[in-house]
Amino acid sequence: MFYRFDGKSRTVIGVNGLFDAESSDKSFVAGYLSVTELEELAPRLGLPATTVQQCREEVRYFRNSMEVGEHYSFATVKRTGGSDEGEDCIAFYILPRLFLVVDIRDSDGSIRAGFEGALRRFPAPAAQIERLIFAFLDSMIEGDGRMLEELEFTFSKLEENVLRDVADDDFTIRLLHHKQYLLLLHNYYEQLIDIGESLSENENRLFKKSELRHFRRFTDKAERLCRNVSSLREQLGQLREAYQSMLDLRLNDIMKTFTVLSAIFLPLSLIVGWYGMNFTNMPELHWKFGYPLVTLFCGIVVLICIRIFKKHHWM
Repeated sequence: MFYRFDGKSRTVIGVNGLFDAESSDKSFVAGYLSVTELEELAPRLGLPATTVQQCREEVRYFRNSMEVGEHYSFATVKRTGGSDEGEDCIAFYILPRLFLVVDIRDSDGSIRAGFEGALRRFPAPAAQIERLIFAFLDSMIEGDGRMLEELEFTFSKLEENVLRDVADDDFTIRLLHHKQYLLLLHNYYEQLIDIGESLSENENRLFKKSELRHFRRFTDKAERLCRNVSSLREQLGQLREAYQSMLDLRLNDIMKTFTVLSAIFLPLSLIVGWYGMNFTNMPELHWKFGYPLVTLFCGIVVLICIRIFKKHHWM
């Protein structure tokens, strides 16, 4: 689907409308197309075959630099959080008076919805290709600030559970999943920062200098989000250290209990060993009150040990 903006209105056009010779300085075309449609249009638009090949292949990495040619700019964007089935991916081309978004994988329709929202963001008389590109890129980080705030509240709740010593057995796995997700977000925002900086540089002079401020605005937003993610990663690291400290304290308590029990039974072992020698001349050996007396003595020793330990706060 393609739209032509002529400075007064927005019109839906067909493929042939892309090559309409009648155009004004204020007119430009924006389109959202599939990889198959791109393959058909690429030769007529003079798009490099290498970029088309990148759209055919599965994009594996978030950190993809923007390709800037003499008459075009091309980039792929891998987006996290779009669907449980995996990351979404798009590519976009910027040519003189032409902005094309290629749907490589949009599992939940969020990217297409963002493109359509960008079309409605600016009234047709005020629409310019720089503003449309800014609005589309901005839609890819829309709501992320609130999402990061919710993550911050989640980490605070996890920290409270650690301090209350009510963390469950899957706590470490949950931390690992959060760490992986934050890593993906960090790479995603760095990818957008690279794109925003490349557009701001305007190396191939596709944009008006007066409109480059929109790309700088987008870059600033992406940088703030990236810094927030870095802060959350630090918070997550501190949370893991706090959890490890609680585990160490718990282990210390267990070892302390075993130490106290060993200290209590040590004199009892001495008494049992002493009276277990069974020498012939031991007077308690044939005394009828010998066994009760030793039992009472052992109990007194235990009570004395417990009182000493409590007095010194060892138990």
